[in-house]
Amino acid sequence: MREKAWILVLTLALGCTSNPAPELPPRSPFPAKDVCAALLAGAPRPPEPPAALPVGRPVRLVAFGDFGDGAWSQKRVAHAIYVQDRQRPFDFGLTLGDNFYPKGLDDPADPRWKREWEMLYTRLHVRFYATLGNHDYYAESTPDAEVRRSAMSESWCLPRRYYTFTAGPVQFFAIDTNPIVKGEPTVPEQLAWLDGALAASSAPWKVVYGHHPVYSTGLDGNTPEIVEKVLPLLKRHGVDVYLAGHEHDLEYLRPEGSLHFFVAGAGGHLVRPLGKDPEKRRRWAAGETPGFLTLETAPGGESLRLGFFDRGRRRLCQVELVKGGPERVDCPAGS
Repeated sequence: MREKAWILVLTLALGCTSNPAPELPPRSPFPAKDVCAALLAGAPRPPEPPAALPVGRPVRLVAFGDFGDGAWSQKRVAHAIYVQDRQRPFDFGLTLGDNFYPKGLDDPADPRWKREWEMLYTRLHVRFYATLGNHDYYAESTPDAEVRRSAMSESWCLPRRYYTFTAGPVQFFAIDTNPIVKGEPTVPEQLAWLDGALAASSAPWKVVYGHHPVYSTGLDGNTPEIVEKVLPLLKRHGVDVYLAGHEHDLEYLRPEGSLHFFVAGAGGHLVRPLGKDPEKRRRWAAGETPGFLTLETAPGGESLRLGFFDRGRRRLCQVELVKGGPERVDCPAGS
């Protein structure tokens, strides 16, 4: 009862009473919790990645990055995600880094966890599989604290700094781009893991996600270290999608072969205008627009559909990827 009252107050405050979240039957709580437990407890390189959903099951998820400051914009985007979940439930979520500003949280019991994570996202009753952003590294102890929080939360899951799991016809590979960008000594180990995990995957669809983009037409532009170190692995192993944050905008970039690039770093923190596009990579983008990305597979797994939405839940752009065929792009607005 108390939760419903809180939701009503937030809905009125956000001016969304014209289209409130519908009441749905209670959902099974946190169906992917065992996956996080397996990732936390398992060997660094388990023989088989844990499965969040059975192979034949369609997948629907939400992804966003660059969000954790507790400001009004983050709450608006979180509420839009919640309302969309009530209309068509998500199976789980992904975070694309910069989970807490300005320098992450160096204590897994910090009160900000409740205000800026649990109250906003745990009510979806799904797991969010997180990655680290550059702001999550500004305090030395923050990455490990965000990992330790996974054992204390029903929704947050950052079991290690890079990892993989499957869901339906998709295998997801979470990477830690920060050491790669900084050229740290741990980079060869992570790249060897990614190379091996991608090579071992038999999933119909492969999605790699991390904080820094390969390409971007935002204010920061391309990430040379990711282009040099990660992109060759993505191409070699037939990765279908690379998801990133870092740029505080929404972008769909020109694909290279069957590899498609998306940026969804507009989760709430100080959205920014777009930058220049000297290489003509931009197929669609929206600057200064808080929002999020959804990804879902067709019932038979033959296609993968990605959509960008703003904080009013308006669909801005949709891209449907079809195995062995051209992508279908429906992006009527944007730059």
